[in-house]
Amino acid sequence: MIKAVILDWSGVVSNDWEATFATSNDVLEERGHPRLSEEKFRELYEMPWMRFYKKLGIKIVVQEEYDKWERLFPKYYPLVKAFPFAKKAMEWLKQHNKKILIFSAHNQTLLEKEIENYGMKELIDCVDTSHEDKRKKIEAIVLRHKIEKESTLYVGDMVHDVETAQQEGIRSVAVLCGYDSKKKLEKAKPDFIIQDIGELPELIEKLEAKE
Repeated sequence: MIKAVILDWSGVVSNDWEATFATSNDVLEERGHPRLSEEKFRELYEMPWMRFYKKLGIKIVVQEEYDKWERLFPKYYPLVKAFPFAKKAMEWLKQHNKKILIFSAHNQTLLEKEIENYGMKELIDCVDTSHEDKRKKIEAIVLRHKIEKESTLYVGDMVHDVETAQQEGIRSVAVLCGYDSKKKLEKAKPDFIIQDIGELPELIEKLEAKE
């Protein structure tokens, strides 16, 4: 029985690609680096952030980076929207007594505002964000929220999410609607690959039917 679902936010629940791309370029510009083309950004962007900036030869201070995003990201709010399938999938999880935990690198203040805007606050049990490297935090999250690993799914759109789940021994579900390509995700070897979380209820039903 699946009792809990850990959801990454960006690229899984929230379609914020355009806003992230624009904000990232604003940050790079402030740091004196040329803006990147969409093609180059997709090629280089990854989590944790330090990997991305290292490729560009930029040193960052994590809190300073969060402060920059909190200042620059809001002007792109009109570009940010929930995926059309997200709320319905989360309502299904709630109706079937699955605990929903949002676990994200996204700025806490910005993410909480998006939750309010999307009308999802009552669907979410826990919000744990502002983690630039989720691999360093996943063990504490599991302990704090008393998560049973064997009855949990971790859903993300990036290789970093798959790596984080694997590190903690949680089954990983990669979605193809977010930031990393199918090719990148397949190399990370997640337990499952689905198009988006609209397919999550069906996956869970199949898993529970086998138990």
